[in-house]
Amino acid sequence: MDYSAHTLMLVDDESQILKALTRVVRPLKCKVITHESPMAALEALKTTPVDLVISDMRMPEMSGEVFLEQVAEQWPDTERVVMTGYADLQASVDAINRGKISRFMAKPWNDEEVMKVVRKGFELANLRRRNDELQVLTEQKNQELAHLNRSLEAKVSARTEQLKAVNDGLKSSYRSVVRMFSTLTARRLGMKASDNNQNLNRILLGVAKACGIEGAGLKQLYYAWQLRNIGKLSLSDDLLFVPYVELPADQQRQFQNHPLLAQAATLLVKPLYPAGNIIVQHKEYLDGTGYPRGLKATEINRPARILCVVNDYIELIAGTYQERAYSTNEALNYLKNYATEKYDDEVVNILERVVQVLSNEGDIKQDDCIGSKDLQTGMTLSRDLISGQGILLLSVGQIIDKTVIERVREIEFNLEEHFEIYVHNKK
Repeated sequence: MDYSAHTLMLVDDESQILKALTRVVRPLKCKVITHESPMAALEALKTTPVDLVISDMRMPEMSGEVFLEQVAEQWPDTERVVMTGYADLQASVDAINRGKISRFMAKPWNDEEVMKVVRKGFELANLRRRNDELQVLTEQKNQELAHLNRSLEAKVSARTEQLKAVNDGLKSSYRSVVRMFSTLTARRLGMKASDNNQNLNRILLGVAKACGIEGAGLKQLYYAWQLRNIGKLSLSDDLLFVPYVELPADQQRQFQNHPLLAQAATLLVKPLYPAGNIIVQHKEYLDGTGYPRGLKATEINRPARILCVVNDYIELIAGTYQERAYSTNEALNYLKNYATEKYDDEVVNILERVVQVLSNEGDIKQDDCIGSKDLQTGMTLSRDLISGQGILLLSVGQIIDKTVIERVREIEFNLEEHFEIYVHNKK
């Protein structure tokens, strides 16, 4: 990836350390600014945009946590990392609390770790810029969709106007509609488009084919998968960004309308009628506890039962269904425990086999959620480790060794938290 458009600031009172770090990051071809004085660095930040600041902890003019605290207050979009000796653990915790740092690194450093931290900082800067752009788009779409709450007919009419406005200049084919709404929905819900979404598509298609869904039926099920969440476009943030089980009863009832709204949207394009009939049932459960109509067993069409299992598996992993994000193994166990009551047990068993096959092929990764007391050397983080305050402590892919285990447990003790740690490749 090209990092030439990014700027890194290094702050340390020892010039030799600045020179050494500059050599380490040289392969990234980013712009590097060095300062031996924190005060000079603060002055430079007033005129020079910086994506990432790496600061020493112990400096005679100003400590690292004080310096980064000022950076956080004046330039909150600049990523912040502190370098510290192992003996400065309490100071590192102070830096987390005051400077709101993204991560701290130990001295002496590992060159590969420095490169990884800098890349991660630049990627977070890119993500923040994209989020700002999407925020503008989301606000615009929220205004367009606000009037959809009055009645179902009004929602259908307004969505027709939205389609005409957004799709102006594009081919009026249902494939374009699917791509457009799938992208718009992903942005509205804060989903990460990319390879991960492609892997989720492989899960859906793998399960569907193993269930004997082929040809036109498979195409409609795939369209239903892509469009299953478009009914959420008109919902407020209070409904979208709180796990479903934590919503109060009145908000759950509002949320339960989204399959009806999604089906209404598909009525705008006749070739998508079959997909709409799948979507409207994909949150119905065999025992009648689902929504929006409380259908039971054979009242639910088979493609909808397939979509229900895969969708709930993904929502469990993402943390949008239960009170926390499940590991992949926890999510599969949840579905299996409820297979005879809520889910089609044949589909659940097929999902488990498909996940295992894709995991063996390297397309997806299975993980477990454990506590710090269960950490073992040789494990690998399958998701970022983030504190309760939203601070990135360890990045996905981190290999667990004795030093990491000790630091995690000490930070957990000092922050008075109990981390949920997602790992795979356990010994």
